[in-house]
Order: sequence, then C-alpha cells, then structure tokens
Amino acid sequence: MNLDATTQPMIDPLIWHAFPDEKDGIMADEIWKCGPLVCTLLKNPACRNGEQLVAIPYAMVVKRDDVVILAVSLEQEDLRALSYTMGISLRELQAEYKTKGNFSELRGYVYSDVTREDLGVYDEDMNLQSIRIFFLETICDTFDILSEPVQITT
Repeated sequence: MNLDATTQPMIDPLIWHAFPDEKDGIMADEIWKCGPLVCTLLKNPACRNGEQLVAIPYAMVVKRDDVVILAVSLEQEDLRALSYTMGISLRELQAEYKTKGNFSELRGYVYSDVTREDLGVYDEDMNLQSIRIFFLETICDTFDILSEPVQITT
C-alpha cells in the first residue's frame, strides 16, 4: 500500500471490526513524528466498535492535523469470542485456525479509509523496540517518508 500523507482521507473506524480505539492504551512516552504525521503507540487498546473479537497487544495510530488517517496493529482473533458470537464450537475454530489455544496466530494489519491490509504473521520479538521499529517502518514505507521518525517528548 502506498498512500499520500497530505491527501489521505480520515478513517471511519466503525467500518472495521478490529480497529483499535485511538484513545485507549496510549503510551505517552511513545509518540513519534514521521514527516507531517504524528504516530501514537497503544498498548492493549480496545476495539473501537466495542466488540472484542480480537486481542490487540499493540497498535499505532497515525494522525494528520488530529485526524486519524492510518493505523497499524498486531492482532490475534479471540476464538472464544468468535465461537460465542458466531455459534460455532470452539474446537471447530481451533481446527480451522490450526491451534489448540484460544487465540489465532499474531498478525500485522494496516488500516486505511478503504483497506485492511494483512501484513502476515508477526514473528519478530515482542519487545517494545522491535514493535516500535515494525510500526514506524511500516508507516514510513506506506507514506514513502524518507526522514527518520523523531520521538516527541513532553
């Protein structure tokens, strides 16, 4: 996905079932400036639509002029919640997802105004440094930003 940071429309977060709530789980010391954009790292944010069908250990929302235009997240489908919501047995879902646990594999996603792009399985370290690099590189690549992200200190 390649987008223009100056013209990218805002996202209607309610069109995506797993869009992270940009006001939940804000890590105040993890706010970054990427070109004209402000990127905020979130830890364990809720889903914006109120349904908790996925677990989101981390996400980063991207704003231009205080308007959310992109989000990158790490997500796992909550098979128990899906089982209950869809009326399918948990064992059936576990077989479909090829797991014995209650969550699917951890995957990365990029949300824009019209697209939810699956970045595939996230198999990097789950430390903050690795996650930050993954998110910021994804954002800079998406908007073709060549300058280094700069941390905003308060």
